[in-house]
Amino acid sequence: MDGIDLIEALKAGDPGALDQFYRNYAEQVLSWAIRLGGPRLDPEDLAHEVFAIAFKRISTFRGESAISTWLFAITRNVVANARRKASFWRFVGLGEDTDNLPARGEMADEQLRLLRRRRWVQRALERMKTSQREVLVLMDMEERSAPEVGQMLGIPPGTVYSRLHYARQAFAKALQQEKLIAESRRGAAVGRT
Repeated sequence: MDGIDLIEALKAGDPGALDQFYRNYAEQVLSWAIRLGGPRLDPEDLAHEVFAIAFKRISTFRGESAISTWLFAITRNVVANARRKASFWRFVGLGEDTDNLPARGEMADEQLRLLRRRRWVQRALERMKTSQREVLVLMDMEERSAPEVGQMLGIPPGTVYSRLHYARQAFAKALQQEKLIAESRRGAAVGRT
């Protein structure tokens, strides 16, 4: 069961539909929560909130857009609200601070490099404007089309391409800054030993 049939089953109160809906979209919603929320917000909490809102508002879904578009809009709002409400940022999901860890011991050098890169990417995404981050995530990471992204964000495809151009520039700059910050931290850590 998928699409409109699934929505209708949810509206009718079918408990099996609830599980199916979650299985169909949980990975996608979690991915959006991670990429839009950044490493300092708990993506699993955000995803659970998205589904709680979606289930509560399922009767309002009219089928004028794809289910993923509707869920993305909810995710986007949940992430924005979480960012506004945060009195302090918690670092969640990426483990311990890897910038200052020596590249030896149980963790292989390659694994450590990948962890560092992942952290740089998350922090670089966090530095970007929300409008740019959303387009970059949907176009480059989710590999969606400009018309689809435009529909999800409520903007024309031409605006999607324009934002993507500036988003890629902003991402490259933010990523370079993260790399420099990490390198200076490692240099300072080496100097203390």
